[in-house]
This record gives sequence, structure tokens and C-alpha cells, in this order.
Amino acid sequence: MKPYLFLLPCLLLLCCCPQVLDSVRADPIATPDTLTPTFTLMREALYQTLQLHFAAAFEVAMRLEQETQRPLEAQLVRGIIAYFQARWQIHPSLTNRQSGQKVLTALLETGQRQLVRSPRDAQLQLVLGTAAVWHGLLQQQSGASLDFTLLTQGRTWLQQALTAPETMPDAHLGLGLLYFADAGRPTLLPRVADGAGTHDATATIYHLRQAAESGHFSGEVARTFLLHVHELEKRYQEAVILGQALQDTLPSNGYYALVSGRSQYAQGNYALCVTLLGKLAADLQVSVVLPMARDDRFDLYYFWGQALYETGQDALAFDALRQAINQDPGTVKDATLWAKYYLGILYERRGEVKTAQQLYHTLLRGRNVESLHQQIAQRLSQLR
Repeated sequence: MKPYLFLLPCLLLLCCCPQVLDSVRADPIATPDTLTPTFTLMREALYQTLQLHFAAAFEVAMRLEQETQRPLEAQLVRGIIAYFQARWQIHPSLTNRQSGQKVLTALLETGQRQLVRSPRDAQLQLVLGTAAVWHGLLQQQSGASLDFTLLTQGRTWLQQALTAPETMPDAHLGLGLLYFADAGRPTLLPRVADGAGTHDATATIYHLRQAAESGHFSGEVARTFLLHVHELEKRYQEAVILGQALQDTLPSNGYYALVSGRSQYAQGNYALCVTLLGKLAADLQVSVVLPMARDDRFDLYYFWGQALYETGQDALAFDALRQAINQDPGTVKDATLWAKYYLGILYERRGEVKTAQQLYHTLLRGRNVESLHQQIAQRLSQLR
């Protein structure tokens, strides 16, 4: 795996981080009995967001502002919704991300003026710190340069909220997400990126677990990011357990089952991968889960096809790999080249040797990735 983190370790070194961590709970998070109406509505809006019910999430955000008279919290929720819209919505509007950045910018400007008048307001510190982190994530998503001054200030606000007498445990979410606010990572929750410093990963897992277990509104969001960290750090069995629990909690979002399936594949559990991703593909076809973004659809069919290939189910593997290739018509992904290579092998097994040879020669004229061209040359020599 390639290490990406080189700009923010200094931020996380300032975050508390125990050496030994308990396993994250896989059961759904119980809503605290003492939630205020504000936190209850924030949690509901984010739950609807992770279910991919974006219109319903915005309706709850409107209620949050109207019923509780907490406009800053409502703006924060809108910014978070905009982030997930850009990540998961099939045809996201560019204005979604832009409106998210705009609303968080307005929040930060208004909130800082209020903080001058109420410098010990822990909930205001929480909102400002969390907004600073999500503003950075939206910048990252759009390819803009990160504002590290704002991120540093956001970390300070979050730490103040966490240590205030009226402790704000949701601050753990923002502190955990600082790990991802890195200029080398194009977007959060992408295809699996590689590598991270041990301390950074440990700090991230600690903070996200704390948010998942004790946050008033951030539980499911924290667990969603924690799932990605487990996969990123090759903690695949933990990713499987958490992914399946989240799929049960948020059944209309197929992302969680996808991560579980990818993690089973990474462990060499091909039959389990076939079962998980085969069910997801079937659920997607009959709309049990909502439509998935193209990158996720590619991963679904690619890893399902590879697992089918590994378990000798050639006909199904052939169809799945072709589905994966259709999700990347411009052959942008390196994995698409491998999908075509294995498709060539399956053509051979079907007796369509000339088609396989034509596909191999086409691949040789394109870019090489890892040992692809070498393996193709070996296949062609065997077919002579």
C-alpha cells in the first residue's frame, strides 16, 4: 500500500490516543435518553442521509432550524448532507457540493462572531469545529487546496468542546476525520486507498469509536467512516462485521454490503464474497437497495466477478466482469484492464480463442499495470 498522509500527522499527534483499544461494537447504537430536540433532529437527518434519502434529510434539516431555532446546527447538517450527496448520489449536481461549502462558510463566519460573545459555549465550539472539518472534506472532494489554518482552528474548537464541563462527545467525530483531511487523498470513502501511519490510524479508530459509542448525533456517520478505516488498514474481519451490522441498520444503502464483500475477497474468502456480492447485485436489480454510484457499481461487479472466477463459476464470472467493464467505458481504472484480461481467459475456456487473442493484443497496445503485459505475453505464447 502507498502512504498518502504527509501533511496532517502533526495535527493528530495532539489528539489523545490510548495504546490499547477495545473492539468496536457491531450492534446498532442506542439513542441516548437525554438527547435534546436539536441533537435528535440532527441524528435523524444524518440517518436519512446515510439511507440515501436526501430529500427527507433536507426536510429534517429545515425542521431543525424552524422547531429548535438552531440555524447553525441546521447549516452543519446541510453541509454534511451535501458531502454524501456528492459521494453517493447517482447524478449529483455540482451545485450540491458548492452549496454545501457555501453554507458551511456562512456558518463559520456567523459562529465565530457568536463565539466572541460566548467563548465558553461548548456546543458552539462543537458545531464550529465539526463544520471546519466537513468544509475541508468538501474542499477535498472538489479538488481544491485544503485550508490547513481552518483545520487547525477546528481541531482546537473540537478539543475545547471535548474537555468542557458539559462534554460534547460528538467532537470525537471531527477529530477522527482530521486523519482523512489530506491533500494526497482525492476523496473520502473512495475505492480503497492504501497506507497510513500507525499512530494516525490508531488515533482515528479511537476517536471514531468514541463518536460511535457516545455521540449524540454522530453515531452512524462515525461508524461509516470507521468501516472505511478498517478496510484501509486491512482489518478485514472487523470491516466484515461492522459492514454487515451497518447494512442491517441502513438497508437501502448498498455501500456497506459492498465493503463487506470486498473485505471477504481480500481475505481469500471467495465463496463468502460470492454470496454477499451476489445478493447485493440481486437487491440492486430489484431496487431493494437504492441505485449505486458508478465507482461502487464497478467494484460490485469486479469483485463479484473475480470471486466467481476463483470459485470456478465461469459463466457468471463472464457476465459479472463484462458488467464491471461497462461501468468504466473509458478504461480509466487499472482494475478494468485486469477485468479484460480475465475475460480473455474466460473466452479461451468458452472455446473462443480468436476473440481472446484479439482482446489480449488490444490490451498489449494499451498501458501496462503491474505484471499485466507479461502475463498476457505468456497467455499468447501458450495459444500458439
